[in-house]
Amino acid sequence: MNGPTVAGERRGSRTRAFLALPHPWAVLIVMLATALLGLLATGGHPDAGRYALVLVAMFGGQIAIGAVNEYRDSELDAVSNPAKPIPSGWVQPWEALLIAGVALAVMVAAGAALGILPLLLVCLGTGAGLLYDLWLKRTVWSWLPYLVALPLVPIWVWVSLARFQPLLLFLYPLGALMALSVHLAQSLPDVEGDRAAGSLGLAARLGRGRALTTCWGAAVIAAVAIPPAAEGLGGSIAPALAAAAVVLIGAGVSILRYRFAPAWMIRHLFQLTTTGAVILAVGWILAIGA
Repeated sequence: MNGPTVAGERRGSRTRAFLALPHPWAVLIVMLATALLGLLATGGHPDAGRYALVLVAMFGGQIAIGAVNEYRDSELDAVSNPAKPIPSGWVQPWEALLIAGVALAVMVAAGAALGILPLLLVCLGTGAGLLYDLWLKRTVWSWLPYLVALPLVPIWVWVSLARFQPLLLFLYPLGALMALSVHLAQSLPDVEGDRAAGSLGLAARLGRGRALTTCWGAAVIAAVAIPPAAEGLGGSIAPALAAAAVVLIGAGVSILRYRFAPAWMIRHLFQLTTTGAVILAVGWILAIGA
């Protein structure tokens, strides 16, 4: 193999490692959700400048959370998943920290341009993610940052682009189980490695079987709870029913898929649950007319 070919392959591997560093699916789904929520908050006509600032601030926060997560887990990954960006050697630890620092600076700058309250809220959400990365991920409280940060996204978007809607606060009690489901789905692929290394987050403490059952059960209960809650608050039940139906069908399909391809389903459950969380949030927002 000649020199230019080797150099090209190295550049390609390094580029792929940097793209994988911030957890691209998590970044993508959060960015899509933020963009969609921004359109819902403004009736499809956001102020272009503020809309761009919201997206930039969220992007910076997500990149920082993902990069710090990879940095913090690099020693554990060197044993359980050496192909990851830092253990593989394609990304150096200092590079991950530099990316996180720059991303945080971008988040703060964009958040500050939106105003004091939007800045505080985006810092709270990002701070919850960093708290998870650095301390809570290996404890029984690993679910808590998800509960804080996920329902905060629509609240932050409304505060930044429209005005605060008190009914959005119901996303906390209603979204708690969905946040738990998302957390367990993200943790499930690493359960065996985490248990072997003594990294005992909630999923590792439960074990794969119980964590998987809890993940599905939490999503199903969350979906079932949305329609009656919307009706009880005088909202339109149709969007809530539609969102709940989609999530329940998705849960059923994933359970059936797991019976025939368990490893594949474990790897893709996070994508399914995060999509379900966005669908339920949108269904709730449409139901209450926020």
